Amino acid sequence: MKEINLEINGLSIIESNRALELINHIIKKLSFLDMRRVTNIIVSSNYKRDISFLLNNNSKNRFELSNDIYAAVLTLESEYDYEFYLVVKTSLIKRYLKNKNEIEYQRLFHILHHEFAHIHDNNKKIDAFKNIIKDQKYIGVNSITYPIAEVCWSEYIANYISSSSAIQTEYPINFAKSLLYKVDKLKDIKTQITAYKINNSREDLIQLSIKQVESVLKSASYLIGYLNGLNINLNQLDCFLALELEKTDFIETFINLTYELNSIHHLYPNGFINLNIYNNLACLIKEYYKTLGIDLFEEDNILKINLY
Repeated sequence: MKEINLEINGLSIIESNRALELINHIIKKLSFLDMRRVTNIIVSSNYKRDISFLLNNNSKNRFELSNDIYAAVLTLESEYDYEFYLVVKTSLIKRYLKNKNEIEYQRLFHILHHEFAHIHDNNKKIDAFKNIIKDQKYIGVNSITYPIAEVCWSEYIANYISSSSAIQTEYPINFAKSLLYKVDKLKDIKTQITAYKINNSREDLIQLSIKQVESVLKSASYLIGYLNGLNINLNQLDCFLALELEKTDFIETFINLTYELNSIHHLYPNGFINLNIYNNLACLIKEYYKTLGIDLFEEDNILKINLY
């Protein structure tokens, strides 16, 4: 592995040296992962600004700035290939340096394990799809369903790979709780659709509903990755949360999503030949939107949305 540039901001000299030792220690522990194409790790005290600057409208990233995200991998195009930047919030490192206990270390280690798992997965996908993804543009219904399918796979496999470091953390349980909360909030979609029918200039309500569904599917994929990686089911993780999910209309989609992610996983990575690996998952996503009253279709390759 070639040398990685490490930039640390917002820490004292002593803290910076400790952070450097810590990050190098974690990289060595995760050296079994494919870390090719990582060129820079930035510990950032102005996370949103630095990520926005690096992205610069880069189309290869589906990234949303959020206060509860502590680190992110950015994929940037170079002249002949891609390179990865790992951006980590200074506050995450500072929290560990301040407390220096096993709980904080496990938390920090898992977050970075998850991000390096993304790098590992991104390398496998670039190796498989390099001649496809540079010019790939989804149109029509696929412009909604395929990017979501890609995100679902990405978060599933990152959590699957990093699940071993999640055992001593609160993350698996928290993602299960988060999924239940988001599923419950889906009832808002009916209100948003009704409001749009009354005032069809409120396109933002439709976009909000689409993003809301994406968030649910993404959270479910996170959770499935943990469960499969730990070789347990939701009932073994928390029987109460399992029972609550079974009471919801989402349970059938959760089961089907688990099946489709498992099917893709069986092909990974040597069976990744083209982007058709996402076909069935994209169809599942389209059908789930329909159950919520959002019918995605197209005319002359142009996306249309029918609400009912």
